Amino acid sequence: MRKALYLLFFLSIAFYSCDSSSDNVTDETELPDNGGDGGTTPNPDQVNYLTPKVDADGKIIVTYTPKDYVTKVEEGQHMMSVRIPKDYYTSASSLSGTELRNQLKTIISTSAKALSYSTVWTMCEEGDQNPANASQVWRIYKESGIAKEDRVSSVSYGWNREHVWAKSHGDFGTSNGPGTDGHHLRASDAGENGNRGNLDFADVNGPRTKNTQFYEPPLSAKGDVARSIFYMAVRYGFKVDNLGAQGTAARHGKLDDLLKWNELDPVDPYEIRRNNVIYDFQNNRNPFIDHPELVKYIFGDKKTAVWED
Repeated sequence: MRKALYLLFFLSIAFYSCDSSSDNVTDETELPDNGGDGGTTPNPDQVNYLTPKVDADGKIIVTYTPKDYVTKVEEGQHMMSVRIPKDYYTSASSLSGTELRNQLKTIISTSAKALSYSTVWTMCEEGDQNPANASQVWRIYKESGIAKEDRVSSVSYGWNREHVWAKSHGDFGTSNGPGTDGHHLRASDAGENGNRGNLDFADVNGPRTKNTQFYEPPLSAKGDVARSIFYMAVRYGFKVDNLGAQGTAARHGKLDDLLKWNELDPVDPYEIRRNNVIYDFQNNRNPFIDHPELVKYIFGDKKTAVWED
């Protein structure tokens, strides 16, 4: 019975094709029961699943985080691999400190494509597709889906393209490059996008609360936000610290909380899939999703340690 359930679950998972950027996400996938009736827990050392589980309240549940985000895909099994090209990070191996940061910048910049701001709509529709409803996008701060067709540019209802790294922090606007980089542009509720504004990120007083300097997203978005901020800092040479916004300077914060959020909200299947979609569009990856431990080597307490791929 255990093997039958396990096989049935494998066959129920849709995979994101390695040669297509337009495949649809299937409806919600139920994990086998892990209680006392013989349910099987997937082995995180072997597989990463495409579709996160969605609870009755519509919120994504992070069922588990795959160890080291490495997959072993057996022939005939419908799984999703972490599609890191062979040797993608090899040149950064055995480096530390500034050398490691500079080499990561080279890796994610050399072949990257700068997209138009209009293309970002399509990229978000695919990358932020609601795992429970392929006709919707998932709103990062609201933790709910909304019809893809309800996209807007300024009004309070609908969804918009949220710059996680606020575009005023560097004054780059929507220019090709930092202003259109999918690794920090997320589908967001238009009203909540306005509520966040261009504030820095930090713990305030719970989900979607703010003060004069900081905005706090819900837990499900905290790690995503942190890894987006860290990516932008490395990709474009921006600064992450505890001071945050200083006029139009290219800096963001709050570093201490972002480091904590990277641990509290680890990489999940939704974020892994999204990284693959953005890679298909702009030909570069977010190293802090592929290797979340790199956060400590670049921004945390391992800056002097040697990183090995």
